[in-house]
Amino acid sequence: MENNRRNHKISFRMNEEEYEIFMDKFLKSKSDSQGKFIRRMLLNGIVLHFDEDKAKTAFRLISNIANNINQIAVRVNSTGNIYAEDISEIKRDINELWRQQRYFQSELQKLRQ
Repeated sequence: MENNRRNHKISFRMNEEEYEIFMDKFLKSKSDSQGKFIRRMLLNGIVLHFDEDKAKTAFRLISNIANNINQIAVRVNSTGNIYAEDISEIKRDINELWRQQRYFQSELQKLRQ
């Protein structure tokens, strides 16, 4: 910053819970002053919008894969048979899970730029 003079003042209010969260983060930051901490967060921080629906889809896929594997293991242990349909269903779910994972990676990469 060329002009180091700070001529503008911003003031805002917090409720007790917000203030406690702020103070906890401020103390953990080991920053010299609250103003310095707020400026650092404001100027260098990021605004993150997290799509919970996409995350829920990924978690659901993980759960489906785990359940399918457990069912296959029980069947194989009891009958000794494994079915191609079971394997193809797991492969389909894993491919979808990879697609979701690539989406999250690309979104995180955007934040780094």
